[in-house]
Amino acid sequence: YYIWVAAVSSDGQGSYSARVSHITNTVPDAPTDLMIYPPSGSCDQLMVTWTAPSNTGGLPVKYTVYRNGVEIESLIATESTILSDLIADTEYTVTVVAVNELG
Repeated sequence: YYIWVAAVSSDGQGSYSARVSHITNTVPDAPTDLMIYPPSGSCDQLMVTWTAPSNTGGLPVKYTVYRNGVEIESLIATESTILSDLIADTEYTVTVVAVNELG
């Protein structure tokens, strides 16, 4: 939106200021390029990496990592984590969500 300001007194209204635009903050887009792979030499861990969203909503972003629908970690300013204590021949669903103070 755009804002113009003019002072008003008993002498009347003054001239308007220069127009100022403002973009409201929004929730961030989803992270992209999610990759999951085993770290070298590990049989019970998985490395999870992602790329930060191009649209952060204009606010700092943190990442919430879920394993099988349960939140396991909340990270600030990093785009990777290691999932530990995994059990062989078990299926896991991993989700990474970008979040800012608006959601």
